[in-house]
Amino acid sequence: MTSDLHHPQPSVPFSRRAVLAGSVGAAALGLGAGLPAQADGPPAARAVHWRRGHVFPSFSATGKTVVADLRDLDGFDRLLLITLQGLVNRDRPEIYLVLDPVDETWIPDLPVRASRVEDPFSLLETYRDLVAGAVVYDMDSPHTINLATTLAGLRGGIVASAEQVEEHGLEVLEDLTGRFEDDPAAVHDWAMSTLWPECTREVLVGLPPTHTVTVEGVEWTELLREEERVTDSSNLDTYTVDLSGFLGAEAIFLRLSDAFPQDGWGPAVHSVEVTADGAVIASFVPGTDEEAPFLFDGSGSSTKEGLRFADGGGKFIYRVEVPAGTTQISAAVEVENQFVISATDQAPTRIEPFASFRDFPVATGALVSWLPPSGASGSQFEDLLEQVEPGTVYAGWFSNDVSGEWSGVELCSRAGVIVVAADFYVNASVLSAIRASTRATPAQRSSAAPESRTYLTLTIGEGDNIQYCQRHMRELWDDPGRGAVPMNWTVSPLLEDIGPALLHHFQSTATENDLLVCGPSGAGYTYGDSWPEEELGVFTRLSGQYQERTGLDVVYAYSTPVPGGAPPILPDRVLESYAQDVDLRGIIQTDEGGRISEPGAAVPLIGTFYPPGGVEEFRTELLARIQEHGGDGPLFLAGLINAWNWTPSDVVELVQSLPEEVEVVLADEFFDLFAQTA
Repeated sequence: MTSDLHHPQPSVPFSRRAVLAGSVGAAALGLGAGLPAQADGPPAARAVHWRRGHVFPSFSATGKTVVADLRDLDGFDRLLLITLQGLVNRDRPEIYLVLDPVDETWIPDLPVRASRVEDPFSLLETYRDLVAGAVVYDMDSPHTINLATTLAGLRGGIVASAEQVEEHGLEVLEDLTGRFEDDPAAVHDWAMSTLWPECTREVLVGLPPTHTVTVEGVEWTELLREEERVTDSSNLDTYTVDLSGFLGAEAIFLRLSDAFPQDGWGPAVHSVEVTADGAVIASFVPGTDEEAPFLFDGSGSSTKEGLRFADGGGKFIYRVEVPAGTTQISAAVEVENQFVISATDQAPTRIEPFASFRDFPVATGALVSWLPPSGASGSQFEDLLEQVEPGTVYAGWFSNDVSGEWSGVELCSRAGVIVVAADFYVNASVLSAIRASTRATPAQRSSAAPESRTYLTLTIGEGDNIQYCQRHMRELWDDPGRGAVPMNWTVSPLLEDIGPALLHHFQSTATENDLLVCGPSGAGYTYGDSWPEEELGVFTRLSGQYQERTGLDVVYAYSTPVPGGAPPILPDRVLESYAQDVDLRGIIQTDEGGRISEPGAAVPLIGTFYPPGGVEEFRTELLARIQEHGGDGPLFLAGLINAWNWTPSDVVELVQSLPEEVEVVLADEFFDLFAQTA
């Protein structure tokens, strides 16, 4: 997310050819014939409990887990077993699945007994009596994967391919193959007209139906690299690379990646033109219809105003077919900033179903959709948001990581819907059932007077993102540098519901130099200035309740991004709503100008200081800011640390390199000191 980067997700291009809602029903498509009408809500809703003052449900408590390792399985098998997990866990929460090493890391810290199965597919036999059958999806119409997930939750089934049905002897509940063209709008409209009346209204789930998986062993040849750190577009030019060394293949793949992944200023491409024996065979501007036939994998990139860019570990890949008999081929790429251009003649990725987090909608009877918030599907997304009450959660993520985030969160905020980044969150349906105390008490407030020096507080971002809390934050938390110097860690108070054992671990193992603060922007990720004024209290009241229960009294917040400009300071109406409903020491807000409120404000607010780059770049700009201040009275600076590119050991290196007149403090002490400057 802007300064908070999520794992990028693929977008599936589509064109709207038909509107099914109200015109083509279930019978016309051969779906749902004879299905029982809804009686007391979806079956899953009777097995989970929704509580006032909580946005996620509680599951029946469990004292044991059955662990299965899926790391060697592809997305097709993971999809089957994760939907089985959701089906089982809604009644008997006990299946815990390992998808990567961090899932294994958590097991000793969970306060339950763990037993293991050697063969993950043995779970099918163990729990077969709970499985009514399988809903079969169609890879030629990928959005049927989301439709199948929704149907599985409502009909007591699991999601499977036709081959898996035959291999495992499953009864077919619904077969979606051949039912829809590759038309996401039509699939969604059918889901809304036919399934939405049965789905829970308590939560919406947004998941990509498929994702790209890297093919092992592909050899890339680096063709051109920017050797200098460039973050101001000063090297914008058209660079021509010779691709003739790859002739003989059916197609050539061209990859753009970041030359300096630690600072977030990767390649930004304005145009591409490919010439074969003097004839132009590809010419396009990113983000246009002309680009689509050549964009092989854009999942690691974003588009904005005629640019496609990728920062950090992100990348994007174009595929160009080579005309028969070609003797010379080259690509002219108009690009800026820190780029690496590489090529190969081997297909570098493949498409698989996106399986993560699907246990949760199966367990809760939630609708699963994938509606890019801009473009043709934007109106469908807005219509969906209008179907739920203010304070409802949209859990998952958006297509086109940065611009999709901005527009998606803004649309949700306008509708009073709270975003929770959860698409890579794993084991939600069992972690919700593992009981652990998350109550904590903030430190007592101090009345110490500030001295005439610089007070710096350093905050590691991303904590609204529950999958980050589960995965990368745990990796950072285990870094040997943690605890050596004061650091603020953003975390989601919603883990009280959907992962209490995770939050308990962070609380119980924190040192005196670790302070948990509330990730953007309270009870979930939102832009308070985009909320309708009459509904904003719904969000701030929820935030107050969660933060009181979890002991978080500092908030890291966002305001609605302004393309090409600095984020605006949260307006008074938003700060007043926080002041009324949340017991806060202060708010740290994304604002690279570092603006700060007047002492004595209802809620003290400071913008972040966020220079791109590593330790050296951060220290250089920090010292320049201090020198610019001139030393007249105390200076308060709130530094933001990029969670994806820094480690606690890097923070230690930074702090130890600072002069003595800079005092690094935790955010609670920081705001206590600031309060005394009034």
